[in-house]
Amino acid sequence: MKIPINKKYCIRLGLVMAMMMAGIQTVTAQRMIRVSGTVYNTADTKKVTPVTDAEVIVYSCKTVAQGKKLKNELSAHSKEMAVILDEENTTRIDKNGYYEILVPDNGALVFKAEMSEAVLVRVNNNQRIDVNVDLGLQLDEVVVTGVRTELEPVPAIGNMNGNVLVVGNTFTLPQKMGSEYARLIIQPYTVVCGKADADTVDFSEPIVIDGKKFRGAQVRKTGYDLSRDSLEKYVSKDYELTGNRMEIEWNDTIIVPDPKANYSCYADFIVENLNAVGYNRNFQIVSCKNKRPLQFLEYTNTYKEMDFNSPFNIERPKVEKRNTKDRVELIFRISSDRLEETAENLRNMNKIKMNLQKILNVPDAILKELYITGYASPEGSYKSNQELAEKRTKRVMNEVVEILPKSVNEMMYKMYDAEVKPWKEVTDMMRKDSLEHMAQELEDIIERYDGNTDRQSREIKKLKYYKSTVVNYLEKLRQVEYRMAYDIYREPTDEEVWEAYRKKGMDGIYTRYEYWKLFQMIEDDNELERLAGKAYNESLEENPERPWALAANVLAVQYLKRDTVDTSILEPFIDRSVYVTDYERRNIRSNRMELVNPKEIVNNQLCMYIKLYDYENASILAKILPDEEDFRMAKAFAWALGGYYKGGRNDEEKRRCEMTFDAISKLTKRNAVVMYLALDTREGDNMANKAIGELNQEDAMTWYFKAIVNARKGDAGFTEAMMCLYQCFKTDRKFIHTAKNDGEFTDEVVERAEELLMINGADK
Repeated sequence: MKIPINKKYCIRLGLVMAMMMAGIQTVTAQRMIRVSGTVYNTADTKKVTPVTDAEVIVYSCKTVAQGKKLKNELSAHSKEMAVILDEENTTRIDKNGYYEILVPDNGALVFKAEMSEAVLVRVNNNQRIDVNVDLGLQLDEVVVTGVRTELEPVPAIGNMNGNVLVVGNTFTLPQKMGSEYARLIIQPYTVVCGKADADTVDFSEPIVIDGKKFRGAQVRKTGYDLSRDSLEKYVSKDYELTGNRMEIEWNDTIIVPDPKANYSCYADFIVENLNAVGYNRNFQIVSCKNKRPLQFLEYTNTYKEMDFNSPFNIERPKVEKRNTKDRVELIFRISSDRLEETAENLRNMNKIKMNLQKILNVPDAILKELYITGYASPEGSYKSNQELAEKRTKRVMNEVVEILPKSVNEMMYKMYDAEVKPWKEVTDMMRKDSLEHMAQELEDIIERYDGNTDRQSREIKKLKYYKSTVVNYLEKLRQVEYRMAYDIYREPTDEEVWEAYRKKGMDGIYTRYEYWKLFQMIEDDNELERLAGKAYNESLEENPERPWALAANVLAVQYLKRDTVDTSILEPFIDRSVYVTDYERRNIRSNRMELVNPKEIVNNQLCMYIKLYDYENASILAKILPDEEDFRMAKAFAWALGGYYKGGRNDEEKRRCEMTFDAISKLTKRNAVVMYLALDTREGDNMANKAIGELNQEDAMTWYFKAIVNARKGDAGFTEAMMCLYQCFKTDRKFIHTAKNDGEFTDEVVERAEELLMINGADK
């Protein structure tokens, strides 16, 4: 069992003592000894009995001075003693009042029994220390008149910390269920609640306990090679299965795919004899109601903007290749490459020439390439149509380039192509005009003569509505598409950039320098998001592996502002194998210096993972972010929502937990309550109760917090919990659904609160 300790206090005193000893004498290593004993209840002066029905925590302190300080804090129920608890320096008494703990031979032990005064005892090299505490009169022992003969585990409550489900239970194996000739196998597994066909989320490691005779037989059965037994690595080395009553502890942590869902654990209990399975039952061992201590945490969005003028973000005017394309409809004479002399034809030809002229008139722009593709309609001979399309395209090309200066014409690369449109495009246009019957007739002909365009044309021409309807659609297929590529180099002023943007808008063609300027000018978030998305997508087309970091971050910030998530935007700029931010390295392919893990991008990606409930990835990025004030809250939320706010395996983790708890609990008054409740200790609940007094007492959330504190008292707090839930539901009915799925409350207390709501007409 993991036992918490007041880490914050112990670290502080440890540092103080080290400073006091420095320069005075050489510090010698303390000898650690194992101390054991029994805690007795002295409330009844006639009979002193071991403590059996109360929680007593034993704290190991390195010095007596440290112990005195801790004793005072525990007795005063101060804030510090509930914050960070160290599992290595504490233990709890068992059901018989017995304890064991490691402590320096010249240190001290502090005993804290529920709300009674803490007791300090000097170790003085004693390995047996019994302690008396006053808990008030205990009830006489209860006489058990029956013996349980069936295995009936009671479902426990799981705790959801981020995307980690913490579960555990105690299984009581009744007498005669096992034997030394049998093997017990317990296979726990986790499923999503509320889904009849839900797949198993996770299989925990099985618990396997062998009887002595069974194991001997198993050794012989495997030819003295137990590696052939697939369950051998799970067999307990500490216990043997017998016919006696047995208690088995099980604990596990499970990473779940969706932290918003509720999960339950089941287990197969199997007793296998030497030749057959003698018992095989399945039980629910963890309830569908999970505790979610952090679900009410007030999260602050800590997105970061990049510095536009940093060496890696500043943009200078430079030569950039640009493309522009358009499509116009030109009507040619039937079976000819000459254009009909119509106003529309003239207007469309002039459009092509004007677009060319625009590029020629842009200072420092060089027209490099021109592509024209002509399309012919499918009626008649396919070969003739193809040849005709080529002639038409060539004629358009010649007419267009006539306006170009000779020097430009000679240097420009020109390419023309031709294509015959399929009849399928005619049927598509007909359907858009609701001519379903005609379109279907054409499709039937197309399918009947699939691959034979000439035959399709002949058969379609026979249709009675060919001249009146089909011909009109054929004219729309005679189009010309053109694309121009050009290089541009120019440094426009801010006024010119803004004026050009006002004229061209989102459809305009901009250099990266112009985008860089516009990002700093546009104030409307929606408009900025659209422009940043346009710039980012253009850079992604140019370099899929390394798009434009600044545009990506501007886009990501706008997403975060409106609670939208897309982790693919920033991922190209993060390298998890590099454990620092703002790392400069040379790209092997481009031979250019690049910035890896820009700290603003790492921060914003962390925020996106938090919004996705992906606390595992968020915690990884939190390790990469520097320990700077700007990133303190982002890191703290990542740690807290990932469950790293108490305990710790080493000094670094303990400091991180302390920082996390303090940063978030001090952010808002509600967060202080949430973090104390998340400790899930008696001391934490007491501190949460005090912090609740700082909240708005009429708020539904406040009543909900009060209900949790009272519900954790068990039967003693049932009535108060019910009344607090009633007040909560009366204020905001949305909390009814929350409470029904919250492992803090039993079904009965929620149902009674609802009944009270109905009786008083508050549900109307």
